[in-house]
Amino acid sequence: MKKQFILGLIGGLLGILTAVFVIISAVGNEQTLSGVQTALFSSLALMGAAIANKETRFAGWMLIFAAVFITLSVPLAGSLNLLFLYMPAVIILGIAGVLCFMEPIPEPVEPE
Repeated sequence: MKKQFILGLIGGLLGILTAVFVIISAVGNEQTLSGVQTALFSSLALMGAAIANKETRFAGWMLIFAAVFITLSVPLAGSLNLLFLYMPAVIILGIAGVLCFMEPIPEPVEPE
């Protein structure tokens, strides 16, 4: 198992757990919507983690997009306090995405 897979899995699960907590404790519709969006983008991160062993670059883009869009869903709720709840998942997903791009690209083998 690669580090990208492990970190993507941890970040995705942490994002989903945080989203469920936000949805359960939501006071308004905006916070509920932010939690639902975070759950959807965390599932995108889980899909990226699942393909990190085969399609490393594409998985990196998925993990980076998930981290960015989770961060962008916070101002929708009208409170930046949710940002502190989502930050561990965002940081872990960002690190996993960067690790995907740091892996060397294998050279294609030419037939003889």
